[in-house]
Amino acid sequence: MKFLFYSLLILVAISCAKSGPDPEFTKPDTIADEYPEWYTLKAPVDHRIVGVWGNYDKTVLISTLFNVYRTTDKGRHWQQVHQQSVSIFGIVRHQDTLFTMNGLSNQSRGDMYQQILVNADNFSVDDGKTWQQYTGRNKALRDTPEFDASEKFRINPIIASNTIKYQINKVFRDGPDAVSGLFETPGVIKSSGERIDLPQLHQLESLYFDNQQRLYIAGSDAVCSRGETFMFCNSRAGRGVIYVSKKALP
Repeated sequence: MKFLFYSLLILVAISCAKSGPDPEFTKPDTIADEYPEWYTLKAPVDHRIVGVWGNYDKTVLISTLFNVYRTTDKGRHWQQVHQQSVSIFGIVRHQDTLFTMNGLSNQSRGDMYQQILVNADNFSVDDGKTWQQYTGRNKALRDTPEFDASEKFRINPIIASNTIKYQINKVFRDGPDAVSGLFETPGVIKSSGERIDLPQLHQLESLYFDNQQRLYIAGSDAVCSRGETFMFCNSRAGRGVIYVSKKALP
């Protein structure tokens, strides 16, 4: 009987050790809750954030590729509101309805490049609380638009109210003349030439302006080492981070 009792204690101890915090990431989070020019939001799961929609002061929705999470208190609490096996690259608003978009189109013309969301597959009419399958045929939500089409859902670059473009800045590691190969994304570059570098290095995924013209930059956890020893600072799989500008831009 004593042998059984001690065996159970050992099993409980092993179980607790496995479910406890990862010893590699028990140090304080390197991402601050805010910086002089930015607020930050952190994903509730260990996955990068690929898309964002909403307003920091009210409701924010994020996509971690297969799940949608919702917060109404600036990221202190998150609720999973949707899950699917098909990728969700972003959330958009069309008229008074929200849509999840499962397609990402990369378009190029000369030296111009853009990423746009296509193909709506679910919709919400209650600010993202609940979702239903979309079966409509609206071309703006179903088709891939022409490069110059005015009605499209951009995530990179995006255009401010004064027509200035904001684009994820790709810095190639082979030097300033390189146009391919390994690159890093230290922040955003404006069509006016101005750079906006973030406090830490991340793998950036998408951009968004809210209705107050505040910029949202979505991506991965901070990167602490690169090359053969690549590692995120606070997670194994790149727990996502969003930077939200405190002021309207530009």
